[in-house]
Amino acid sequence: MVLFSFIVAITLSLSLLVQTYLVYGAEMDVKCAIYKNSDNEKGDNVDVRILVIGLQGNNDYTAEVIPDNNPPTSVTSETDYEGIFWTVAKIPNGEQSSLFKVNLYEGKGIDGDLVTSGDDDSPCYAISSFEN
Repeated sequence: MVLFSFIVAITLSLSLLVQTYLVYGAEMDVKCAIYKNSDNEKGDNVDVRILVIGLQGNNDYTAEVIPDNNPPTSVTSETDYEGIFWTVAKIPNGEQSSLFKVNLYEGKGIDGDLVTSGDDDSPCYAISSFEN
C-alpha cells in the first residue's frame, strides 16, 4: 500500500511538472527625440521610439503612448519572427511633455492584455530640422 501511494504521488508530481506554460520575459526600451522647428504652427514634434524584446513572434501588439502634457496616442505593429517589437509613435506638439509612458498590449488595440509598460528614462534630446 505504501508503494502504491508513493507511485501515485510521483505520477501526480510529474503530471504537474509537464503542464508548465511557456513564459515570456519582455524588456522595453523607450527613447524620445524632439524635432526643433519641425512644425511652426503646432510646435515641435516628438518621436517616441519603442523597442520591446522577448515577445511572441509574428503577433500583433499595440503600444499606447501617454505623454504627461499631450493627448495619448497608440501604434499597432507586428513582431518579427524572433519576438521583437519596434515602432515609432509621432507626437505632434510633443515638446510640451517631458515624460512619455508606454503601455504595451497584446492584439490590435488597447483593450487587449497588458504585456509590459515603461517610460523614457531620460529627457528627450533636441534634433534640429533643416529647411531647404
